[in-house]
Amino acid sequence: MSHYVDPKVFRELQDSEVLPAPSGVRLKIMQMCQQEDIALPDLVAQVQGDPVLAGRLIQIANIPNINKGRMVAAVNVELLLMVGLHAVRQMALAISLTESARRGDCKEFDYDLFWSRSTAMACAGQALGDLLQVAPPAEMFTIGLLADIGRLGLASARPKRYGELLASGVQGSQLRQEEKALFGFNHLELAAAMMQDWHFPKLFCETVLYHYDADNTGMDEEDRQQRLIRLLELAACVADVCVASDAARPALLPRLLALGERFELPLSSLEYLCGRVSWDWSDWGALLKVPTRVLREIGTELAAAAEKPE
Repeated sequence: MSHYVDPKVFRELQDSEVLPAPSGVRLKIMQMCQQEDIALPDLVAQVQGDPVLAGRLIQIANIPNINKGRMVAAVNVELLLMVGLHAVRQMALAISLTESARRGDCKEFDYDLFWSRSTAMACAGQALGDLLQVAPPAEMFTIGLLADIGRLGLASARPKRYGELLASGVQGSQLRQEEKALFGFNHLELAAAMMQDWHFPKLFCETVLYHYDADNTGMDEEDRQQRLIRLLELAACVADVCVASDAARPALLPRLLALGERFELPLSSLEYLCGRVSWDWSDWGALLKVPTRVLREIGTELAAAAEKPE
């Protein structure tokens, strides 16, 4: 039962079947991953029948820190155990949502931009999970992808009223305040409630809930929960850099540098991070037909931002 959104309200949203939800073979994969007596060869057969999911899991398994240098070429029991059944389940959910919830009735909601940024944030979460070793890269990919799923949920469940709110032009914390006043919850609370309903650990639900207000959690900066929140905060900033126009991007770089400093990431690491995310974002976008592009080199722009006085 959700404690992020009033349980009665959330149940009504569920019963009306308006919230984004997994379906088909990926729903079956998710259900199998939750079984205590799961038959792994049967799960392998299901995953093998889903080229997008299989390809993504193979790519994740070939991250050096996970696989320790040995390349994997096919989905098998060893791969599933290496990546982890929790990650398999979460990845099945994420891919199902990206393919099924691509359009809707909220005219003011930019579905293409939503999925483009969400995919960039997923790639950034994965890269940071690999680089910083705070959480498994596969799980951080999924958390990044779902971090703003509450916005899609509001566009799906309340298209007219949410569209009117978006048309007013409010953004950031003001948007969340207006959502709370209008619906009784904001999109981050709805995202956390949806993730809780999908059996994500509380650690990740709380990460999504607070990642836009990381300075005000009251947690110690060395606390793992706070570090995850900070990681997702940084992933969101990288995603903003990815989707920004060439003209708008330089204004985002000082914040990227400041957030990177919290993890002691030098300029060279941030340049590498943005390049890696850009290429991964482009590859992932091609698989799911999500609008992406490969960023031009930003090392010079980062250096210029670092030299500017605060």
